[in-house]
Amino acid sequence: MAEPLKNHFDAACVALVADAIDSAGSKWGRTSFEAAVTAQLDQLELKDRVNLIADELFAALGRPFPDAIATVVPASGHEGIDGFTAWPLCSVVERHGVDHPTESLDAMAVLTTRFSCEFAIRPFLEHHFDETIARCQIWTHDADPTVRRLPSEGTRPYLPWGPKVAQLLDDPEVGIGLLHELRHDPDEVVRRSVANHLNDVSRDHPERVVEIATAWMAEPDIDEAMVRHALRSLIKKGHPGAMTALGFATEAEVEVASFEVAPTSIRLGDAIELAATVTSTAAATRRFVVDFVIHHVRGDGSTTSKVFKWTTAELAPGESAAITKKRTIATASIRRYFAGEHRVDLQVAGTVVASAAFTLENSSDDE
Repeated sequence: MAEPLKNHFDAACVALVADAIDSAGSKWGRTSFEAAVTAQLDQLELKDRVNLIADELFAALGRPFPDAIATVVPASGHEGIDGFTAWPLCSVVERHGVDHPTESLDAMAVLTTRFSCEFAIRPFLEHHFDETIARCQIWTHDADPTVRRLPSEGTRPYLPWGPKVAQLLDDPEVGIGLLHELRHDPDEVVRRSVANHLNDVSRDHPERVVEIATAWMAEPDIDEAMVRHALRSLIKKGHPGAMTALGFATEAEVEVASFEVAPTSIRLGDAIELAATVTSTAAATRRFVVDFVIHHVRGDGSTTSKVFKWTTAELAPGESAAITKKRTIATASIRRYFAGEHRVDLQVAGTVVASAAFTLENSSDDE
């Protein structure tokens, strides 16, 4: 089992952050910083550890925010300050810079190249919306892809781990305007963020997202994989407009010769294999989206379903396809498994066309 991410923020990480501040050449309270942080780390979870390091660092610098951030930004270039280790530096801006938007946004343009400032920017969208969006518009044309990604990722309506911003939820067009500037970005990571942002918008505004996707698909140089990723939630729901935008059939015009799950009894950590044979009954060649749905058993015996991508199949009239898929049933950070019968549905064009089941003999608690 992978080590918890919170353990990255240990005494060694704290010392590395302190070394970075030392490298910026300013006098500060390193000893008090390290003592205050290391005394509390072990009892805290991930985000609280990050916040603790950020708060104690700001306190140990002992100066107004504009002067403090003038030390933090150069420190971010110290060797080893990247990835998660740089997160507390971004959090200094998030937690202590909201009254200084200009200096904070300037700092984010540098810090986000070390660790994404997608969380740090949220309070500024809440309290300084117009100024922050204006800066985001400038960033969409930055030479650095990590800076260009920030406008898309930082303004996502449903940013994972990020607090919601009412204006982004109420008016998705603000974020959509930024996506328009980034839809042809040369960097795949930026385009992936564009897709994730648009997928967020589809929760509340599915028809608007279909309209955008349809227009983008008509552009000869559009990244079709980006558009497919943006529509993934609507495709799993069988949204006809999303299906049409991507050239998929909107009806499940198939016959199912067989659909099986094997083995039918497993223990946590085992894999199941799905096998299906489908035949097109359509009058013309169609491209079908094929998914599968697992109805996970909850602790109280009820179930909750999740749709998983399987494949796509282009079939001529009367043509058959045999498809298989393996999936390991194991505890993940977002899901616990409970013993019991788990129904599995075969879904074509958003419609359930067959079902099978497997029985899980033990639960996450038995590991």
